[in-house]
Amino acid sequence: MDVTERYEFPYPECDPPLVKDASLIAQFQDLAQAVNDAVDDVVDAAERDLIQPPAARLAIAVLPVATTANLATPFFDVQVFSSNWGIFSALDVVEGCLRVQTPGWYLVGCHALVSSATAAVLPMVRLVVNGTAASSWSAVGGNYGVSNSRLAALSAVPLNLAENDLVQMQIQHRAPASPAWDYRPHLWAVRMVADS
Repeated sequence: MDVTERYEFPYPECDPPLVKDASLIAQFQDLAQAVNDAVDDVVDAAERDLIQPPAARLAIAVLPVATTANLATPFFDVQVFSSNWGIFSALDVVEGCLRVQTPGWYLVGCHALVSSATAAVLPMVRLVVNGTAASSWSAVGGNYGVSNSRLAALSAVPLNLAENDLVQMQIQHRAPASPAWDYRPHLWAVRMVADS
């Protein structure tokens, strides 16, 4: 039996002149089954990657987190949600971050609501992969809710992530003299394209 080059679909073979062969029916059945399996694979991939893309979101259980440092790296301990497609060990209790299981292109975002007792609330956020900055700092957060609170955010940064990459965020508070401040962060990611 011959097969196509790219997908190796089987198809009936015969040498001219045409000779009737009972095995042709079995060969056509093999072809139909191979095409059916290929279509099932495409439908499964569409369901996985387009309709329910792999995603995860992390938060912190006890809020707010207080500090006087100018730079904070949140330690996430709550999995708000995670898809079940095996792209993340979404909550790594040792690292407190997202650990990538499946390489590919991801949209990654984060935000932090930052409050301070002083009026000089100047927070920015950025993404970090394996301890190295993976994005620029966001713009200084805009006023949000009550006075002396600002929300700094990065909504969708494309990152090409490898297996076991650790994705974290950092918050920088640029207020002078390191006043006491607190933060409420979230970190999330959605896979857009898996590496093949």
